[in-house]
Amino acid sequence: MLLERQPFQLVERNLRHAMAFYAGSHPDGLVREMPGIDAISCGWNYPVFNSALLSSPVPGIHGELSARITNAASFYRSLNMGWSYWACHDLLDAATLRHLKDRCYSYGMDPVVTAPGMYTDVLHPAHLPAAPISVKEVCDASSRLTFSHLVSTIFDLPFQMTMHVYGQEESWTHEYGGFIGYFEDRPVTIAMLNVSDSCCGFYSVGTVPGYRRRGFAETVMRVGHERMRNRLYSDSCVLQSSTVGRRLYEQMGFREVTRFSVFRSTSG
Repeated sequence: MLLERQPFQLVERNLRHAMAFYAGSHPDGLVREMPGIDAISCGWNYPVFNSALLSSPVPGIHGELSARITNAASFYRSLNMGWSYWACHDLLDAATLRHLKDRCYSYGMDPVVTAPGMYTDVLHPAHLPAAPISVKEVCDASSRLTFSHLVSTIFDLPFQMTMHVYGQEESWTHEYGGFIGYFEDRPVTIAMLNVSDSCCGFYSVGTVPGYRRRGFAETVMRVGHERMRNRLYSDSCVLQSSTVGRRLYEQMGFREVTRFSVFRSTSG
């Protein structure tokens, strides 16, 4: 039952649902469910948007973990694409986790980051008044273009790449919402939200340089959350935090419930 799921399970399930957004960015994008692992391809050779994520606990490193990485590697090798591997620590036993990096190295995967997965039953009230921005949802070609440009600027990614993965109308189903905050009519901040298992996940939260530390990101998150709640019921929230954003998220009520180690292929 849904109520029996632990917070870390809601975090990792929502992440897999968030990654599935990218499968809609290309006619050849797809989600391939394999034993214990989901491979989600955006259809483009962009390793950051081609992922493989654990979908069930791993009982041991020498058998199950190797088999899952092998299956994902073979899948992306058949597509001639680079990819990223996301390992939720709570799906690994202690011995497997200790050897995870070495095992990934042996498959040509380099470590990228280890990030906390965070959860809250309910967002805490804001400490300060909402920032003076207007918030609009991604709803047409123009707003998709703006959102793609902001992702490129904020996260230092090629604009062609972000336009490919965020610019397609087919990806933006009712379960996914992109929100843009405007300050004095200039788009300056974004947040992407998705709802799965009655849980709202926050992704791609950021503000362009020169407009940070003004509360813009928190305001766009809260407005987006309220609008998604009006569309799809959700009773908890999750996200993966950067080092920079962690203090804000803790003020909003989030706490760390798991961690993710992310690896990226060195070829493809």
